[in-house]
Amino acid sequence: MIYHIEITPFRVESCQSDVTYAVSESVVIRSKEGTDLGRVMKIEKEEIDDIYGRIISKATDGDFEKKNELKEYEEFCLLELKRAVEDFKFAMKPVYAHCQLDEERLIFYFTAQKRLEFRKLHRYISQKLNKRVVIKQIGSRDYSKLFGGIGPCGRNLCCKAFLGEFKSISLRMARDQKLYVSPSKISGICGRLLCCLNFEEDFYTDFHSQDEPEEKPQDADQ
Repeated sequence: MIYHIEITPFRVESCQSDVTYAVSESVVIRSKEGTDLGRVMKIEKEEIDDIYGRIISKATDGDFEKKNELKEYEEFCLLELKRAVEDFKFAMKPVYAHCQLDEERLIFYFTAQKRLEFRKLHRYISQKLNKRVVIKQIGSRDYSKLFGGIGPCGRNLCCKAFLGEFKSISLRMARDQKLYVSPSKISGICGRLLCCLNFEEDFYTDFHSQDEPEEKPQDADQ
């Protein structure tokens, strides 16, 4: 069977197993990148060619204890990266650090307004921590989903509360809903257009299609 395994809040990989696991169950996975702890998000019913690794066992109390011990180390590493970013004066915001269960790799996540070239920073922090380091950029919506907050509607952010995936949001959706305002007034705390603009998109698409006049058949040539 193939399972979608959440390794970090920003990373889900497909893993195989001959054993049956339930959604939300914590498991230990192994790939060419090493051993890590993850959570079953979905059971895939179709074949997938790109398989990240295998599930080797259900997570034990010892695995959870090891993961809890690593949290303090992850916080230390994230602080070290933040200091390095300040020293190098990079326009980026480190937000999350993840150390694999086998401690073979350390993965950092950051947000930025644009794509950055950070080879010098990568080399420095790898030597500083004496660890194999991966640094990945995430979107502002991913950041908001992790930390949450209150939207302009006064409710918890949809991305934090229940959204499983992000869909593309466009100004056309706002125009279809007669929201003729500036983009800043229909943007969330992430700075992107509100995800809720997509909630009624199908309704407005059907509604406007009913308003379109039917084409009259053309008269045949005499």
